[in-house]
Amino acid sequence: MLYVVDVLATEDGDISNKFGVHLQAAISATWLFCAAIPALLAFKRAAESLEKLMDATREELPDTMAAVRLSGMEISDLTMELSDLGQEITQGVRSSTRAVRLAEERLRRLTNMKPIVSLQAVVPTTAQIAEPVLARTARGMREGIVKGRGILQMLFALTRYSKMLLNYFSSRSKA
Repeated sequence: MLYVVDVLATEDGDISNKFGVHLQAAISATWLFCAAIPALLAFKRAAESLEKLMDATREELPDTMAAVRLSGMEISDLTMELSDLGQEITQGVRSSTRAVRLAEERLRRLTNMKPIVSLQAVVPTTAQIAEPVLARTARGMREGIVKGRGILQMLFALTRYSKMLLNYFSSRSKA
């Protein structure tokens, strides 16, 4: 109460100064609130957009994460299969290398062995010399026919391969 008495007891100009300061503060606060309205509306629109984004994320994220998990599992499975395939290829290469080394070793042993059969010319016995001329001629003809048949088969095979190559190159030149 002392304060009220002091206010009443003060001069008239002093009260109007205080009233003017309070009025100016009220006008300034009003202008501040009016100026803040567009900013507050923009904040409201941003919050609504963020809410829509969160809703869409909440709906889509589980499916997306499931797809990512599935892709990760598939990649893991493929990696394991490739690893297994690589190990199988490595084992195959090692096995082939062992087989080649074994064959090479056996071939070296065979080439280093002493020949079982003598390389000297065999002297024909009198029984072989006394062979009839007709039998010798028949045997020679039979060997000639066998050799001729082999040569003809080889020529036919070469003709077939030549024809296949000619067809292949002619089809490539057209394409």
